[in-house]
Amino acid sequence: MKVKKDIKIGEQYTVRELQEFAVAEMYKSIPEHEDRTDPKVGAILTTVDGVVIETAHRGELRAGDHAEYAVLDKKCRDRKVDGCVIYATLEPCTHESRKEPKVSCSERIANGRIKKVYIGIQDPDPTVKGKGEDFLRNKNIEIEYFDKDLQNEIMVANEKFMEEARERARIAELVDLQPIKNPFEIALKNFEINDLSEDALQLYIERAGIPYKRNSEDFIKLLRKWELVDSDKEGYVRPTGWGILLFGKKPTEKYSQAKIKFTYVIDEGFKRAVKDFDEALVKIPDLIEEHLDNVFLTIVDRSHFRHTDLTEDFKKILREAIINAIVHRDYTIEGAQILINITRKEIIIKSPGAPIVPLEKLQNFTAPTVSRNPKLADVLYNMQYIERRGIGMEEFQKYKPKPVYSFDDVNTVLTITRNLILSKEDIRQIIENLKEEEKKAYDYLRKVAKTSKSEYAKHAQIDDKKAQRIFKKLVDVGLVQAEGKAKATEYVIAGIDTMDE
Repeated sequence: MKVKKDIKIGEQYTVRELQEFAVAEMYKSIPEHEDRTDPKVGAILTTVDGVVIETAHRGELRAGDHAEYAVLDKKCRDRKVDGCVIYATLEPCTHESRKEPKVSCSERIANGRIKKVYIGIQDPDPTVKGKGEDFLRNKNIEIEYFDKDLQNEIMVANEKFMEEARERARIAELVDLQPIKNPFEIALKNFEINDLSEDALQLYIERAGIPYKRNSEDFIKLLRKWELVDSDKEGYVRPTGWGILLFGKKPTEKYSQAKIKFTYVIDEGFKRAVKDFDEALVKIPDLIEEHLDNVFLTIVDRSHFRHTDLTEDFKKILREAIINAIVHRDYTIEGAQILINITRKEIIIKSPGAPIVPLEKLQNFTAPTVSRNPKLADVLYNMQYIERRGIGMEEFQKYKPKPVYSFDDVNTVLTITRNLILSKEDIRQIIENLKEEEKKAYDYLRKVAKTSKSEYAKHAQIDDKKAQRIFKKLVDVGLVQAEGKAKATEYVIAGIDTMDE
């Protein structure tokens, strides 16, 4: 990346510019080891309004010095930094990854009373990933993330380091550390190892290429290292919360919120069918894949004259959306399940919890690659269920009409409009259930091809509100599409499957 201007101490810059400067600083990093790859890390310290105080990169002043340590303790030792902001290309380390008596970067940031931290990417080591963020949030420090394109650049620059870190995490070598555990990383009192599904564990071993047998001591060590099992006070090895969610025979026995509920509106009279998934999370993607194959018919693109089979594309973004909901939802909200409502018109996926990135970044598909539940995300990534760099967002953006994100005060909501072509028999059955005034409006639209509510109101000699209500009904049942917004909205006939003729 080439920045458009040189950074100057004492000058004020935008958030985007400061992120770019941090990435440019990252490339200056000096490696410490010869036997393994060190990360490239850059850090920028600024005032709350973006005036640059200092810059630093890993190894700048002394081999192995972390960038945040250099910028805070070396370069600003005699300066108060209360209320300042740090831009760091890698998640600040915590004491889990620092041996005594060393102080972690997260602790230094908290001790300096920093107000906000912009993080480039999360630590690639799944044993500590997300712990720096959690530590800082618990100290009431604000967290935001670099823009997605810059995240991708940081990942590419650190690709070898990230691969080595993930590979080290796959080996059952325990380090003598006392990590701070969240409630999902603690041994569950009333659960035992045999409450984990053998099928789920074996599936994980095979998909993730784990080099150990299911019942081996090394595999148990690996699960302990990942905090999927833990020892209780008496020394018994028991599953943790993440272990039960990912591999449990019946995760809902502990977490009722682990269920995924599909609800189908079979007809416009609101007859419903329900399908629940409450198995181990590592098994659910394949089960849902099979389910989608059974319940969805071919979807045909009506945006071109030549019909195109979109079944695979549609299933792909739907599968991605469901896995995102599994990975990013807030599992601390008891009783709140992932809800997937499917109608003729649309699919609505409700994932408990507020977005962990600004909603507008989800809405314009620029959300950075970050997870609320890093351990869960890494297990599913290792099983090749999700992409490391958020490729799914790019797929969402290609789909027409574009999916829409919102927040309803409890759930992050994704709405996907079903781009369906109706068969002649579908249309006939829908029309039979319409009111006479709705049938007349549909017949009129078939003749004129496109109309607005005002044009039809004038034609039918009714008021605009009634015309809008009629067309809303026609849109809801799938016969009509709305194009444009507000006063510019026009209505057109939805597609008809000419293959039925």
